[in-house]
Amino acid sequence: MEINLIQCILIGGWTSICITGMLTGTYLTRCLVMAAGVGVILGDIRTGLLMGAAGEMAFLGFGVSSGGSVPPNPVGPGIIGTIIAIVMKEKGIDTGAALAYSFPFAVLIQFLITGIYTAATGAVSQAEHAVEKGQYRRFRLLANSTLILFLAAGFGIGFFAAFHVEGMERLIAGIPEWLTKGLGTAGKMLPAVGFAVILNIMASRDAVPFLITGYVLTAYLKLPVMAVALIAAAITWLLLEAEEKARIKGSNKQETLKTQEKIPDKDRKEASVLSEKELRRISRKTALRAYFLQNGYNYGNYEGLSYANLMFPALRKVCPNEETFRQELKESMGYCSVNPNFLPILTSIHLVTLNRGIAGKESRDIRVALMGPLAGIGDSLVQFCFAPVFSTIGAVMARQGMMEGPIVFLLGMNGLLLGLKLFSENLGYNLGMSLAGRLRERLDSLSGAARSIGTAVIAGLAVSCVDIKMALTFERGGENILDMQGFLDLLFPGALSAAYTGLLFYLIRVKGWTMYKLVGLTLGVGILLQAAGVLE
Repeated sequence: MEINLIQCILIGGWTSICITGMLTGTYLTRCLVMAAGVGVILGDIRTGLLMGAAGEMAFLGFGVSSGGSVPPNPVGPGIIGTIIAIVMKEKGIDTGAALAYSFPFAVLIQFLITGIYTAATGAVSQAEHAVEKGQYRRFRLLANSTLILFLAAGFGIGFFAAFHVEGMERLIAGIPEWLTKGLGTAGKMLPAVGFAVILNIMASRDAVPFLITGYVLTAYLKLPVMAVALIAAAITWLLLEAEEKARIKGSNKQETLKTQEKIPDKDRKEASVLSEKELRRISRKTALRAYFLQNGYNYGNYEGLSYANLMFPALRKVCPNEETFRQELKESMGYCSVNPNFLPILTSIHLVTLNRGIAGKESRDIRVALMGPLAGIGDSLVQFCFAPVFSTIGAVMARQGMMEGPIVFLLGMNGLLLGLKLFSENLGYNLGMSLAGRLRERLDSLSGAARSIGTAVIAGLAVSCVDIKMALTFERGGENILDMQGFLDLLFPGALSAAYTGLLFYLIRVKGWTMYKLVGLTLGVGILLQAAGVLE
């Protein structure tokens, strides 16, 4: 079968649209969806559906990133595998063989995605400079840089794959094996950059015990991030209670506190910039903008640049003063990493407290502390609960030749996630309203508690998500007498991951390194040490 130029362009455009689903969370980047579209374009819907079902079931097992691992990208089987299955069907290539052929492409595409995230890191400093100069159009363009690169890369992948499949095979064969392995090692180390950046914001001397606690709970006891967060929260709760009792006993302010509690809501709202009705409307609109959370995703501040961009319209309303608006926009560009479906909890708290005259930097520690647990809950709920259920239903229908399979999957997932975003907004708004009246008098204590919890969570994530393993072994007489990685795991499990994150933290805090330098260092170290046989 021959593919004409129009079909090549259409497949390129379809890939360009679908690959953005990795950023927007619309689940377009699934084998089930992508393969069906290719089948429609090439006039073989049945093969497209069968290939989509095969790829979807395969990627249920290992297509979701776990910890610091980088899984093959589903664009491989979804687009390229489907093209192979349709074009080479007459040569005896079935969907199973096409799926196997597509996996090298899936790995190569994931390396390309890693490269885009790395390149987009440079947009952060440029965006900060644009805000300082009041160049807001340029800021918003930079905040969508990752999405733009995805669109361009997606079109190139789809068009080239359709135009010349054999050329893609030769391209992969031409990449040196040492470089491929080195990039894989470096990719597993890259999460350390983001963790070092957030530790630079949150870490303080009094949070060191929580840093150690997070490491011990994760490395030795193998507890998940939610358990670490809950234990850290319980400890800080006890510390806050003790502090409050000492404060009341020493300053005798019980009557003052009771008087503050009796202040009616209407008196408190007089200091607000917007009415509650207007603020709620803006909060809901901002919740829907959570789809844009990863449009500027990078390995520097992760979702921080996109967070500032999606908050841009709301900040314009809440901060009518130009200087205040500019400062709040810059503050919003800090580290952010959270599941998009639970992001409205953070944006609502941010807007409510800001509307009450509490600057964003003053509530930042509380929002950052919530990121880890919300990311853990959101990823587990969506990736490992909702998605597999709808994916399996859609794949079974597609295997039977039913075009309704991809449609049911898309409608089911996106309908559910839209409801989750709106639910999160309501939860965050109510939480923000209850916090705002009390936040000022205990802001220092709450911020300190939030930093402590966040530090414990980040310490745990550094162990579980930064994957660095030594490959060095020592032999005598052909017998392995010492496995360095096994020795480290016995004494200090996760030590290399924690140490490397600590090194990057030192380079930021003491040496003033930029995020771009840290990413470059990580790529270089990963490639060189893997090639030298030091790291796996």
